[in-house]
Amino acid sequence: MRLVNRVLAALLSLALLAAAVLLIATVVADRTSHHQGIVPWRAAYHWAQHNAWAAGSIRVTCGILILVGLVLLIAELKRARVSRLAADPAEAGADAIDTAYTRRGLAAAIRSAVAAVDGVRSTSVKVKRRKVKITATASAQDRTAARSLRDPITDAVRQRLSALKLRRTLSVSVRVAPRSH
Repeated sequence: MRLVNRVLAALLSLALLAAAVLLIATVVADRTSHHQGIVPWRAAYHWAQHNAWAAGSIRVTCGILILVGLVLLIAELKRARVSRLAADPAEAGADAIDTAYTRRGLAAAIRSAVAAVDGVRSTSVKVKRRKVKITATASAQDRTAARSLRDPITDAVRQRLSALKLRRTLSVSVRVAPRSH
């Protein structure tokens, strides 16, 4: 959502900049040559003089703007996706050092640990805020052989996670499927 917010903020700032340039050009044109300039502001001024704040079109426009503002506010208040998982510093007394792993880096480390297990053909790893999901494909076509890989894979993942010394313990979910024909 942060990327969407940044794009919306850039577009809004460009629109405000364009509106400011148009306003300046219109004011300069009106003051120097008494011409209307780029924007036909006199028609808008005349419309605003003859419509009250309680007019239906103004109420609908304000309602839409309030709704859009609330949606953007709620989207901004939504908790951000954790992109880094904090780890304990390697040295004693190094508490001031901020150490963390990215999700992609942690997934690669877990993937390499699972690939080292005998009988694993391929693996897919998803790292979430509190959970690691591993989907592995066994080299064997037999279901019992695939099921027997579940415990060694879980042990390998837990060993790798303990070696990485994450501050928060992640739960591990392992699913092993036999090789397809």
